Amino acid sequence: MGDTRYTRLALGVCLVLIVLFSAAGYGYGDTGEPLVFLVNAELVPIAYVENGVAKGVVVDIAHALGEKIERPIEVRAMNWVEAQAQFASGQGDALLHVNRTSAREEIYSFSSPLLQSEFVIFRRQADLDIRTIADLIGKRVGLEQGGCAQDLLAGYDSIEIFPYSAAHALELLEAGDLDALVMDRWIGEYELAKGGISGIRAAREPLTTSYSHIAVGKGNEEFVDLINYGLKQMASDGTIARILNDWRGENVIYMTQAHRQRVIATAVVLVLMLISLISIAFVVNLKRLNQELEAKVTARTQELVEVNERLRRANEELQRQSLVDQLTQILNRRGFEKVFDKVWRISSRDRLPLALIMIDVDRFKDINDSHGHLAGDQCLRDLAMVLHENVRRPGDAVARLSGDEFACILYNTTEEGAVQVAEAMREQIEDLPVPCEGEEQRFSVSLGVAAVIPKEGMVPVDLVAMADRALYKAKGIGKNRVARASEVK
Repeated sequence: MGDTRYTRLALGVCLVLIVLFSAAGYGYGDTGEPLVFLVNAELVPIAYVENGVAKGVVVDIAHALGEKIERPIEVRAMNWVEAQAQFASGQGDALLHVNRTSAREEIYSFSSPLLQSEFVIFRRQADLDIRTIADLIGKRVGLEQGGCAQDLLAGYDSIEIFPYSAAHALELLEAGDLDALVMDRWIGEYELAKGGISGIRAAREPLTTSYSHIAVGKGNEEFVDLINYGLKQMASDGTIARILNDWRGENVIYMTQAHRQRVIATAVVLVLMLISLISIAFVVNLKRLNQELEAKVTARTQELVEVNERLRRANEELQRQSLVDQLTQILNRRGFEKVFDKVWRISSRDRLPLALIMIDVDRFKDINDSHGHLAGDQCLRDLAMVLHENVRRPGDAVARLSGDEFACILYNTTEEGAVQVAEAMREQIEDLPVPCEGEEQRFSVSLGVAAVIPKEGMVPVDLVAMADRALYKAKGIGKNRVARASEVK
């Protein structure tokens, strides 16, 4: 028995040495240049960038792995599509936190499991009936570009997909510009908690559950063996558990805890129900009284639900009416300012261009004086309809600011792109007949276009002023024109 034990120990030591020497022979065991691990920077708190430095759960695991294999590891967090492209061109040694799919197995070799991932549907409180992929058909769905969620929905052409970052996508979902999101449960619920968003919920059942891995070039099994050796050492000596505990305060694993709490709560409810059923079986009279009480409670609860629903709808309608122009049924100035401030913040954070088109009806007073205010109102309604038909993307908006003054917000749009939209609207309005006293009248508009990438020190009113100056130029050079802010001196 003793000889067998020593023999096994000797074999184990030899195996470890073989792995280390094999890795060293392929350039992974020396302590020279650091190994470069690439990771998606939009996975807060799993992996992200803060002040130019990669941070997160898997980043700490990668650094600890470097200590175990006696080779420094440099983690570079970046856009996921760019990370995969850099790895394919030989600019990295491994991809960190990669979900294993049949397509990826064709080009990568994978380590042992790293972290568990649950990809779930996030939707608004009012849309809790969205639970499965089938419920997403015909919907506008946000997801991470190039990630596992995109592979999951790749075969569904009828699902309209919008690639966004997690925080940005949740803001669009809250605003109603998206119908649902598909993302890692940890990441989504962390962003909800960090942003204080309460009107969005994750589906209870995941669309898929998997484990992330460290991916290396296909066939590089020596490197995989070295990584697996380090991960095994980290698991056995408690390093991985310590890292997860260190991040517990950052809500990295709170979903696992919540899942356990749900299981315990469900078990407690089932036990209580069983006890109740046994008691009811022996006390028939109590059962009858209990049923009557339950019926009353149910009826009262239903009444309260109906009252609350009516109140909710009334409040929503009041809120909507306070933001909508009653004549044209588009945003009023208050609604415009609310949407504009929000889109400005998003554009400033994501460093994206934001365009504004200011529109004014040419000689509107003459229309009212010659044909009456009813004809003028019809012109405004027709104008609003044309603007709304040309500005329909998520993040865009149309508003009536006052009288015959209108504005269009174009998210992620350059001045050139906004000019094309403005010119199309001008041409449609020029050809638009307006019935008036048995005759068809026509009218025109002047449009001023401005676009900026918001930066520190700028405020929304700066863009409004630029677009106004362009509008005045358009009216000054003959009306029925589109003028650019960049051409106004």
